[in-house]
Amino acid sequence: MTALIRPTLLPMQQAAADWQVLPAFIPVAEMGVLAVNSFLLKGPEPVLVDTGLAALGDEVLDALAAEIDLEDLRWIWLSHTDADHIGNLPRILECAPNARVVTNFLGAGKMNVLGHDMTRVRVLEAGEALHLPDRALHPIRPPYYDAPETQGFVDSATRVLFAADAFGALLPEPVDTVDAVEDATLRDGLVAWSTIDAPWLQIADRDRLGATLGAVARLAPLAILSGHLPHAGHDPGKLVREVHAAWVAGPAHGIDPLAIETVTAALN
Repeated sequence: MTALIRPTLLPMQQAAADWQVLPAFIPVAEMGVLAVNSFLLKGPEPVLVDTGLAALGDEVLDALAAEIDLEDLRWIWLSHTDADHIGNLPRILECAPNARVVTNFLGAGKMNVLGHDMTRVRVLEAGEALHLPDRALHPIRPPYYDAPETQGFVDSATRVLFAADAFGALLPEPVDTVDAVEDATLRDGLVAWSTIDAPWLQIADRDRLGATLGAVARLAPLAILSGHLPHAGHDPGKLVREVHAAWVAGPAHGIDPLAIETVTAALN
């Protein structure tokens, strides 16, 4: 495959059950590619999860309009307010006049600081689900994340888990599903990306992280949808096992030059 040199949007794909993924990939210098996904749930009250890269705005809007009438879009679930997740929010709200944004207290605060329209924001209270006519989306805090407002969910109708940035991985090239990635490549990519995106994992309590991953395993989701990984189709538990092996049972990491312990030792 030709090396990716710019953000690229791929065709809409079926992800799991009645969820679709709008997959995009961006090149990461000398490290491969990273998925940047949005997800779409059709139905009586369609839901868009995250809004994609602003650099792909026209393509994202065209892809959505090919799937649904944007006037029918009712909800935009924001995982968090990083640019790669809200890049097309103003444009989509303009084209989808009946849509409301779903976030939490801190997410709404950040949106306000960033100058977004707050009149169409639905703030979920802690523990409150988004109830749709045919299911509920129950908010969860993913096992790891890069922004404190991050909000994933479990779909009560399908047991699909949206994990936001968790389980993201740098990969050698774009692929349709995780099933196409060799185990060693996936584990290396998971570690590489989480080291960048959630560096605090290096000092996380391994027992607590293990317990959280265990809860994901017990949930036995039909699929794990990640903002930064092709969808995990046939074996979502594979992601849990790989992260557990890397961060809970794996070897200790090397010296972190930015750790306060490292800097203190150097100055003393």
